Amino acid sequence: MIVRPFTKSDKDSFVKMVKCCFNMSQKDSEQYIQGAINFCRGFVAEEKGAVSSAMFYYPFHQNIHNRKFKMAGVGGVVTMPEARNRGMVREQFKVMQKDMIEQGYLTSCLQPFKPKYYQKFGWTNASQRLRCRINVLDIELAKEEYEFIRIDKPSPEHFTAIEKTFASLYNGSTYRDIHFWKEEIMYQREEIKELFYYLIRHAGKDVAYVIYYYKRTKDEFEVNIRVRDFGFINYEGARGLFALFKTHRDQAKEVVISLPEDFDVYHFAPCNLHAIGWKSFMMFKVVNVKEAMLQYQIPRNITFDFELQVSDPLAEKESRSFAFKINKGKIKLIEKSDYILKCTIDSFSRMFIGRSSIYDLITYGEIEISEEIIKYIDRLFPQDIVFIKDMF
Repeated sequence: MIVRPFTKSDKDSFVKMVKCCFNMSQKDSEQYIQGAINFCRGFVAEEKGAVSSAMFYYPFHQNIHNRKFKMAGVGGVVTMPEARNRGMVREQFKVMQKDMIEQGYLTSCLQPFKPKYYQKFGWTNASQRLRCRINVLDIELAKEEYEFIRIDKPSPEHFTAIEKTFASLYNGSTYRDIHFWKEEIMYQREEIKELFYYLIRHAGKDVAYVIYYYKRTKDEFEVNIRVRDFGFINYEGARGLFALFKTHRDQAKEVVISLPEDFDVYHFAPCNLHAIGWKSFMMFKVVNVKEAMLQYQIPRNITFDFELQVSDPLAEKESRSFAFKINKGKIKLIEKSDYILKCTIDSFSRMFIGRSSIYDLITYGEIEISEEIIKYIDRLFPQDIVFIKDMF
C-alpha cells in the first residue's frame, strides 16, 4: 500500500468512491471532488496502481475561546467496500496529520459517520446542537419591525460580514474561506430545486441572513423549510430570523434548523417542546499540541508551571511532552516541571476546546495530574459551549 497526495489524475477514481460511499449523483460527486482538487489538500491510498481510499481537508480558521486557530476540516473520507479493514484510513491519517502540522494547522474537525470510528485516531466528540423541527404556527410574532430582503443573485460578499460576527460569538465556530462559500454553502445539489437567500434588516442594519430550501413532506400538499445556513450578529438578528420564518405560515408546515445547544429556542417557539432534540455532530482534535498551547488564550491572574504529556495514536513514536510556564497572561516553553498533566489526545482536546473540565476528566479516570495544579488547570481551560456549524 502506498499513501500519496491526490492529483487531478485521481479525479475519476475519487468520484467513483464518493458516488458509492456517499450516494451522490454523478454531477454532485464531480463538483464535490473538483472543489477538493481546487483548494484542499488530500491523500489517496493505492495498491497495485489502483486507488481504493482517499480523504482531504479544507482550510479554515476556528474560534477557540475568542482566539483564531488555523483549522483543517477533514472531509471526503472514502474507502471502497472491498478495501476496508486493511488500515488504509489510518495510514492516510498519519500522513495527513503530519502534512497539517507542516502547513501550520493547529486543530482539526470532522463530521463523523460513526464517532467511535474516529475516536481511535484521536478525534473527540466536541460539538452538540439542537436539531429543531418547529411548527411555523408556534413561532412567536416579533414586536420589532424587520425588512426581509431577498437576494436573487447572491455572492459570499452579501453574507460574510454577518458570518464572521456570528463565528466570533460561538466557541468552536469556523471562519470560512471564500471557496467554501462557493463550493459548499451556495452549491445547489440536484435534489434541491431552488435555494432561497435572505438578508434580515433591523433599524437600517443587516442583522441576520438565512439560506433555505423547501422539501416536500409525506403529505404531498405540505412542504417544510430546511435551513441550509444562517447567521446573526445579536439578539435582534436571532429574533429576525424567526420573524422571517413566521411569514411562511401559509406556505410551510415546519422549519428544520440546527442551533447552538444553549440557544433558547423556547423563547421563540414556546409551544414546540416536543420537537427539539440533541444531536452529537462534530468531532475535534488538537493536531499540534505545542504550538496550540503557545497560541492559547491565557488568563492574566494565574501563575504556575506544568509538564504536559499527551499520547496520540497517529504519532506513537513521537515525543509529545512539553513543559510550560504560565505567568501574567503569557505562556512559554521551559525545560522541565515537577507538576505533571498526562492524558490522551482526545481527552486533552475536549479540555482544550471547553467540552470537558479537568474535574470531568478526573472523574472519568482519563488523566494523571499533580494535585497541586488542578485548580490552576481548571482556570486555564474553562468549560464553554462548543458550536461547530460547518460540515465538511
